[in-house]
Amino acid sequence: MPHTTMGQAPSRAPNRAVILEGRALWLSFAAATTGTFMVNVDASVVNVALPVLQHQFALSIETLQWVVTAYLLVITGFLPVTGRIADALGRREVFLAGMAAFVVGSVLCALSPSFPILVLARAFQALGGATIMANVMAIIALVFPIEKRGQALGLIGSVVAAGTLAGPPVGGMLTAWFGWRSIFWINLPVGLWGLWGSWRFLPRFARDSDAALARLDWIGAVWFMGLTTLLQLGLSNWHRPWGMAMLAVDAIALYGFIRWEGQRAQPLIPLRLFRIRPFYRNLISGMAYWVLMMFPSFLLPFYLRYDLGLPINLVGISLIPQALTMVVVSPLGGKWLDRAGVLWPGRVGIGLLMLADALFILLPQHPPLWHVWVILVAVGAGAGLYSSPNNAAALNAVGAGDTGLASSLLATQRNLGRAIGVALASMLLSIVWMAHGLGPTPSHTDPAYPLWFYWGFHGAFIASLAMGAIGFFTLTAPDSPTRLRKD
Repeated sequence: MPHTTMGQAPSRAPNRAVILEGRALWLSFAAATTGTFMVNVDASVVNVALPVLQHQFALSIETLQWVVTAYLLVITGFLPVTGRIADALGRREVFLAGMAAFVVGSVLCALSPSFPILVLARAFQALGGATIMANVMAIIALVFPIEKRGQALGLIGSVVAAGTLAGPPVGGMLTAWFGWRSIFWINLPVGLWGLWGSWRFLPRFARDSDAALARLDWIGAVWFMGLTTLLQLGLSNWHRPWGMAMLAVDAIALYGFIRWEGQRAQPLIPLRLFRIRPFYRNLISGMAYWVLMMFPSFLLPFYLRYDLGLPINLVGISLIPQALTMVVVSPLGGKWLDRAGVLWPGRVGIGLLMLADALFILLPQHPPLWHVWVILVAVGAGAGLYSSPNNAAALNAVGAGDTGLASSLLATQRNLGRAIGVALASMLLSIVWMAHGLGPTPSHTDPAYPLWFYWGFHGAFIASLAMGAIGFFTLTAPDSPTRLRKD
């Protein structure tokens, strides 16, 4: 019988770790996290370009959000399958295929002739993004010794922040100088390096003999994709009768999915993992965190453009304080995690995010730009402190054989939270507008639109505080304060 630790799920397969040291360890880390950097550059670049896309294609925010949510939706639905495919075919090989798909998808986005084609290209790009996201944390967990895992996860946070930091100014300048299509070309040189570096430096991990593709729960995979699609369509169209009907059908389908997965010998999402208290509670906490993070990420480019009247190149530059703070704070959060455990850095981090939301609510109309920068510093510090404790607590709650599955579920949680965050932000804007008698999608060409957006902006952040409270109270420490160092 495989070894288990109190509170952990029994391992599904033997430990497939390939512990590296010295130069080999850090070259593998650099290669694996290149994909993470590329994915986050792309996400932050697209957010900066949203106001430009809105004017070029004459779209409401309700429609425009699909350039973001289509990407997140495909990633969310595909992630559980990607983790199992990587177990069956080899983590290194599947990761390389994902890197290639993301680069090709980026080129298709750059060449898109219309908004519907752009959305479809983003969906294809997301297939590669899902493969990258599902494997990065698993690769890091498999090559790093446990006593260095907190530091490594903190450094991943810095890579995420570095991608986010590079995206806004580069994306803003490229969009201003060459148009929005140019923002997707920046993935090409980074992606080609990532492909070569991953092929050259990543070790080959043993395959899981119990994860043959013929045994994969394909019905469950399609069912899960249907669940996420219904949820997103329902949230995006909540003010229409058929949107509310989709949410009702989704709730019924979720019950059926749980029953289906519980009856499978090898389910897509083993429900046994959700009997582990530290795992499922930290999954909920992380979901709330990512919903919370998407409110400023999605809404601020519009606020800076409409309320402060910034040109698009300055919109990108104005988002730098958040990412720069994350670069500095994330390694400190990982070290604090290794010394003190989960609760202190995690709860301080989510508390800073709630403080930032409260400050967004108090922003007057047309404030000095430095007011926004101060709030973004709080957002970056909170994110840098929270991410490592949440990820480490969830990963260390499962057995070594379930590391890849847990990593995929964490990535699924992250992208589902992002997708829900975008949909909720858009929905809350519509609720505020309807409360003022403007309808769910007032025209962005109306001279009063900046004022209307300001009203919706405040209303959205008032509601987001509830997400912060959920994240704060569901964050859960392992069974002992030394758990992260001893497992």
